[in-house]
Amino acid sequence: MSANPEPPKAPAPPPPPAKDTFTVIFDGRPVEVPKNLNLIDAAKLAGVEIPHFCYHPRLSVVGQCRMCLVEIEGMPKIQAACTTPLKDGLSVKTTTEKVRSSRAATMEFLLINHPLDCPICDQAGECTLQDNSFGYGQQLSEYDEAKRQYPTFDRTPIGPNVIADMTRCIQCTRCIRFCQEIAGTSELTFLDRGGRTLVWTHDGGPLANEWSACAADVCPVGALTVRQFRFRSRVWYLQKTPSICPGCNIGCNNSIEARENVVYRFLPRLNPDVNDYWLCDHGRFLSESLNLRDVSKATWREAGAVRDLPVPAAVDRIAAEIRGAIETKGAASIFFLGSAHLSNEENFLLRKLADHLACPNRDVVVDRGKPRKIKSQKGWITGEEAAPNFRGAREMGLTPGRGGYGLEAVLSGKSAPDVVIAADAEFGAAADDPAAVAALRKAKFLAVAARRSNALTRAADVVLPAASLAEKDGTFTNLQGRAQKFERAFLSKPPVRAHWELLLLLAAALGWGDPDWTPAELRARIAEEVPGYGDRPESELDGGRLLKKGDFAWKGAL
Repeated sequence: MSANPEPPKAPAPPPPPAKDTFTVIFDGRPVEVPKNLNLIDAAKLAGVEIPHFCYHPRLSVVGQCRMCLVEIEGMPKIQAACTTPLKDGLSVKTTTEKVRSSRAATMEFLLINHPLDCPICDQAGECTLQDNSFGYGQQLSEYDEAKRQYPTFDRTPIGPNVIADMTRCIQCTRCIRFCQEIAGTSELTFLDRGGRTLVWTHDGGPLANEWSACAADVCPVGALTVRQFRFRSRVWYLQKTPSICPGCNIGCNNSIEARENVVYRFLPRLNPDVNDYWLCDHGRFLSESLNLRDVSKATWREAGAVRDLPVPAAVDRIAAEIRGAIETKGAASIFFLGSAHLSNEENFLLRKLADHLACPNRDVVVDRGKPRKIKSQKGWITGEEAAPNFRGAREMGLTPGRGGYGLEAVLSGKSAPDVVIAADAEFGAAADDPAAVAALRKAKFLAVAARRSNALTRAADVVLPAASLAEKDGTFTNLQGRAQKFERAFLSKPPVRAHWELLLLLAAALGWGDPDWTPAELRARIAEEVPGYGDRPESELDGGRLLKKGDFAWKGAL
C-alpha cells in the first residue's frame, strides 16, 4: 500500500516591506526616525536634547567640541553623538552618570579660558555656551591659572560687518566650515597651534563675502558678532515676527526683531526650499531702512502751498478728483501705478479699484538689481530684481488692460493721463528721477502714498502717510512662485496707515469694497479670483520657522 502524499506546503509569507526609518532606542524608549538624520537631530525629534557646539545640520561633521558625548550600547567607550551613524536597533543612553560627568568635564575645559564677560557680550541670551553651562556644567572649577589672552585679536573688525573677539572662541570651526562649504570663499582658518590656536582670516584679509554675517549667526558664542547690532539691545527684549526680506525677489524668510516700534535686526527663518538657514548681507542690513520715515501726515498742495489734512479728508480729495476726471474725460484719463514693493493684497486692491472704474490704465514696474544669491537645500537661487513682489503684482492683474497703457507710455509722452494714482512713492528708481517725475507731474492731479520723501512726493498734490513692511501684514510671491506671508511686527503711529488700509478707504469712497476688510479676507478673495492662488498650502504661506542666533536644532524641517 503506497504512502499518502504529503499535503502541499503553505506559501511563504511575503517579506515585510522595507522600512524607510530606523528604530533607535533613546534611554530605553524606542523611536522611529528617518534614516538620513544625524543622531543629534534624531534625538531632538524624539524629544531628547543632546548638547553640542560644533554640529550644524548643513555643515560637515567634525566632532570638534566633544560636548555631545553619549553612551552607545555595545561600545565600551563614550562616543560623540554627531559622528555616530544611525542604524536599526541602536541603543543610546544620554542621562547616565558617565555621560553627565563627561559633559561637565567638557564644559569645565571650555570655560578655562573663556572670559566672564556675559554682562557686556551681545551673545548673552542666545549663547549656547551659557545654555550648556547652566544645563550641563558644574558650579565649581579646579582651574586656578590666568586665562589666555589674544592681544590685537579681541574686539577687532574682521570685515565690514563682523567683529571678532578670540578670547571668547571655543574653536568649534562652524565659521570656518560655513565660509568653505556654503559661501565657498574660505576666508577663515586656524592660525597657530596648541594653546595659541585662533580663528582668523588668511593673511589678515577681510571677511567680506556676501553672507559674512552668517558666520556670526553660526557662532555658538560671542566670538563673532554683527557690527550693526553690537551693543544696541539685549535679545530678550526683542520681539520676533515672521517676515520676508524686501531686498530682492528670492523671498528669503526672515524674522523682524523689534522693540518699542524700532526694528533692530533681521535674522533668517529656516526654510529649506528658499533660503535655508541663511541671509545675504544686503537683505539682512535693510532692517535699518524700516525705521526711516519722512512722511508722517497727509498733505494737500494747493496754489503752491502745502498744508496738513486728516487722512480721510485727503482720501476724499483723491476720490473727488477721480470722479471729476471720469465725468469730464472718462476713466481712460486715469492711470494707476502699483509697486513691486507692495503686497499681493495691496496690488490686488489697486487692480480691483481700476476694474471698478472700468479703467484699463494700470501697471507695475521693477528695477533690475545686482544679482543676489542664496543657497537653499536644493541649490543656489539667484534673484535679479530689486524688489520682492514683481511677480505677485503682475499675477494680481497690474498690467495694462484692453486699450490701456502702462508707465512707459506715460514717461515717453505717448499717453497723458489727467489723474495719476501711485500706490507707492518708492515704486522704483524712476520715482526719484527728475525727468520721470516731470512726466508724471504733467497730470492735472498726482497722488501718492509714501513713507519717505523723494522727488515724487515733493511734486505730488496729495501725499498719504503709509506704513513700512514692519507695520503691516500680507503676502509676497517670490521668483519660484511661492506666496509667503509676512506679519506685522508693531502698529504704526497714527495717522500712518498700511497701504491696503489707504486703498480700502479710497475704494469705499468710490463706491466699492468694505473698509473693514482685513488682509486675510483679501487673501481669500485672491484665492477665489486669481488662478493658481486657490490651492496654496498653508505651510507654503507660513514659510520657515523662527530661529534664535545659534539655534539650529532640527524640528522636522530638514
